[in-house]
Amino acid sequence: MTLAKTGNNYLSLEEWNELNALREAINYDPHTVSPQKMEKFTELFVRSLEGKSDNIEDNTRTIF
Repeated sequence: MTLAKTGNNYLSLEEWNELNALREAINYDPHTVSPQKMEKFTELFVRSLEGKSDNIEDNTRTIF
């Protein structure tokens, strides 16, 4: 997997729109999407997940 080409963790509105357009194209007819666009989709998708994981500390309790 390649690293994101930008240092920004959050997607701009333009990037969200591109991510959505690529998602729709992949869902509709995946073989028409070029490998470069698939790579771009992966990059945007991973960046969109930033900060959305469950916090482990909130889900565990210490029992003494």
